[in-house]
Amino acid sequence: MSKIKTKANRLKRLATKRLFYLFTAILFPFLIGGCGEKEEDFYTQAIVTLQVPDTIVPLKIQGTIVLKNLSNGQRYTLSTFSTTTTTIDLLRGAYMLDAEGTLLCRMPNGIEIVKHYRASENYLEIVEHPTPVNTDIIFI
Repeated sequence: MSKIKTKANRLKRLATKRLFYLFTAILFPFLIGGCGEKEEDFYTQAIVTLQVPDTIVPLKIQGTIVLKNLSNGQRYTLSTFSTTTTTIDLLRGAYMLDAEGTLLCRMPNGIEIVKHYRASENYLEIVEHPTPVNTDIIFI
């Protein structure tokens, strides 16, 4: 009987090894396929700067910048400024920019005045990391 048990144990071990090799052979292509580097870099950062004429000194800016994705229509709204610059993380792509608000500035003669402004860009490519966007403002 011990020979029968030994033979049965050997067959069990052999079946277990074969099952392990079969399982490994089936999973191996999936494991190797997962090691490839995929391009999933969909987002970037836009640094939007509202350009003010050289003759005036910007002191404080308030307003809203709207970036509209031309592919899917999604809108990104910005209203927090550091001097005349703001940043946002968004999907890479083509955008339209609209901005409006008020600017407290010092004129060349030293007088501080509040001026209303607008800015617009019909087509911007935002794809680099980060992408600087400079647009001139128009006083109303």
